[in-house]
Amino acid sequence: MQLIRAATTLLHKIGFSGLTTANVAKEAGLTTGALHHHFPTKFELLFTVYDHLAERVLDDFTKQKNLAAHGRLNVGKLVRYFWGVYGDPEYWAIWEILIGTRAEAEVRPSTVSDRMEAIREVRYRWLEEHVDMGKNKREIFELLEFTLIAIRGLSLERLFHKEEAYFERHLQTLTSVISARYEALTSEAGITSIRPAPRERNRSKT
Repeated sequence: MQLIRAATTLLHKIGFSGLTTANVAKEAGLTTGALHHHFPTKFELLFTVYDHLAERVLDDFTKQKNLAAHGRLNVGKLVRYFWGVYGDPEYWAIWEILIGTRAEAEVRPSTVSDRMEAIREVRYRWLEEHVDMGKNKREIFELLEFTLIAIRGLSLERLFHKEEAYFERHLQTLTSVISARYEALTSEAGITSIRPAPRERNRSKT
């Protein structure tokens, strides 16, 4: 875990091209030999970091309950949640790994694409569990995917050091666009009522 934390920190600070096993070991307070005992190559370390961070992102998303209420998606909260995820320093480590290894087909394992597909499936199950979608299930899921695509793209704009007001304007625009499309889809599907709140269990009096 020390090595994963150290690599994550350096990926955010100096990027993929500047990261070496030597500076990761130093950041972790270990010897290079100790690092290579666990990770024989730089790429094995990086893909372990990727898998660890992707799992954390996935686990956090499955725990989100305030992004939907009574079968209705809260688009505003959804946009802000994903904006926070993709702006987190840990996610920048994922960006660095994915972009930095894009030309390394011989070392980039199939587990990367497998992990991305697994995350997609979890998002779909989350929607099914928390959101009423009616006949427009596929369209609403694609709307969630589009939201993620837009957020990821806007997140990369941080590379140009834009002011916060710039991001705020675009987040508000995105929220308005996604909300309008979501309302149209739910209306078309005839989803006009909301799920009843779950009943609390009766507590016996003492």
